[in-house]
Amino acid sequence: MKLVNLYILAGFLMLTAISCDKDKKVDPQETDKGKVLVNSPWRLTSVTDVSGKAIPQNQLNLQTQAIYLFDIQFFDNNVTKALDRTSKQVINGGTWYLIEDDKVLDIEVSQFKGKFVIKELSRSKMSLGNTVPVNGVNQEAYLVFEPVVQ
Repeated sequence: MKLVNLYILAGFLMLTAISCDKDKKVDPQETDKGKVLVNSPWRLTSVTDVSGKAIPQNQLNLQTQAIYLFDIQFFDNNVTKALDRTSKQVINGGTWYLIEDDKVLDIEVSQFKGKFVIKELSRSKMSLGNTVPVNGVNQEAYLVFEPVVQ
């Protein structure tokens, strides 16, 4: 089961990858966004279109739907971990960096690299832009996360 979850998360990151070859990687301690990001785990609460309308989960592909099963934790040392929401076991891990003047979140997990445009990052909400399959058609969308209350 862990391996299946790992492949699902890795597949999502691969599908949503945005290419960029050379980016300056920033220490999270040097930015306010980095401090907000590591403050608590994050949970996907919705996927919206660019106008802000929620996309029903059943219209998303399985890889995107699987992200709803995880809490994503970012650490000061640029390590990220995907935790199963129920068991709190680490399902996957990798690295993260804020790049392009803190406008993009670069995540690399299990040999897959994804770059997500930061639409919003505050203590109460994170919204990351990327392309996701909706009813089998790729479209621009936002993955909306909220911090996990522990």
